[in-house]
Amino acid sequence: MDSATVQGLVIVGLIFLFLASGMWISIGMAGVGIIIIYFMVGGGMAGMIQMIQFNIVNDFILGAIPLFIFMGSILFKAKIANKIYTGLQPLVSFLPGGLLQTNIMACAVFGACSGSSLAGAATMGTLAIPELRSRGYERKLIYGSLAAGGSLASMIPPSICFIVYGAWVGESVGQLFIAGVIPGIIMAGSFMLYIAGMALLKPEVAPPVERLPFREVLRCIKSLAAPVLMIIAIMGSIYSGIATPTESAAVGSVAAVLIAAFDRNLSWKMIREAGEMAARTSCLVLFLIITAQIISMGISMLKLPTLLTEWILTLQVDRLVIVFAICALYIFLGCIIEGTCVLLLTLPVVYPLMMALGFHSLWLGVMMAVFIEMCVITPPVGLNLFIIHGVSGESDMSLTIKGSVPFFACMFGVMVLLIFYPEIALYLPKKMFVW
Repeated sequence: MDSATVQGLVIVGLIFLFLASGMWISIGMAGVGIIIIYFMVGGGMAGMIQMIQFNIVNDFILGAIPLFIFMGSILFKAKIANKIYTGLQPLVSFLPGGLLQTNIMACAVFGACSGSSLAGAATMGTLAIPELRSRGYERKLIYGSLAAGGSLASMIPPSICFIVYGAWVGESVGQLFIAGVIPGIIMAGSFMLYIAGMALLKPEVAPPVERLPFREVLRCIKSLAAPVLMIIAIMGSIYSGIATPTESAAVGSVAAVLIAAFDRNLSWKMIREAGEMAARTSCLVLFLIITAQIISMGISMLKLPTLLTEWILTLQVDRLVIVFAICALYIFLGCIIEGTCVLLLTLPVVYPLMMALGFHSLWLGVMMAVFIEMCVITPPVGLNLFIIHGVSGESDMSLTIKGSVPFFACMFGVMVLLIFYPEIALYLPKKMFVW
């Protein structure tokens, strides 16, 4: 074996060794990166580690992360999620599946307000599970719809996944947001179609919902005004060119505070708690990005991504075969590593390879969002599974896992659709931006 192959195998072995040790993934990535730079690269390149840390955090676009998290926290604590769920209920509960359809739509709208899949799953799970269980809905379908519905925030803008990906590869976050719109709608539609099919085949899993009087429907719809205006303010400011994604995140944060104040739910305690949550989560994400950049820099110094790309191109196999092999790798990694870590750990190798194969960076960003959606409902480390299981109070987690399997299949179907028809993700950016 040549030296590059040996180096690659050693690096992969070190990564799995650090992960198997139970060490924090971020610390493990940093450790492997430092070993590469100190012992494999050498030449006094260790001083680059300090520059990496500064250059990463000195990125304006990453300022959107704490602002969007702060906005989502305010919405959660001000009980705006309750209004979203109540407002959507009469609009979609008449469909086969009843309130299960409301779960998906409410998660999608809340994701469009907060950008956090974990917050969406936790919030909607808390609201929906007691009511749906009291009405006799099948528990597996309740938990699966909420776990999968919460994952939609990874795709539907403003997505934190797109912000991290855009900052990492230098892609326009605004264009990534718009690229995720159609795939996000298709993903939500596939979930709702599955629920409708199950309700039609097995009516006992989803009891019919009573129709509300027209006046009551109008009252419920009014409660959607504030969230819809917030989404328009955020996304409209980006697509019109008035604001950057970071500036639009600031607009959204101010709008969330104003909505909470208008509803007389605002307090200094709420603002402090939301700020603390934003600070903690942002520090975690930035630490992951910094440590991933250290290992990425080490691998790049060894020229392993270039050598791997050149070797794969010499195989002369159809590029779709390579894409499906990469998809299988991501599904496997999603079973053992959290989604954002998978994204940051693999991009240094996958990104140059996919660009060399002729795929578009926006399309790859959307695919990464799909993979993260799959990761959050993939046992044994799927975070949304743990959140819904915790909220449900069930002793048996298998109910949540079994309920999520069909929705994982829906995600897989959307992934295949995007592979064969990349224009699904690229159509709107081409129409709205000058390429």
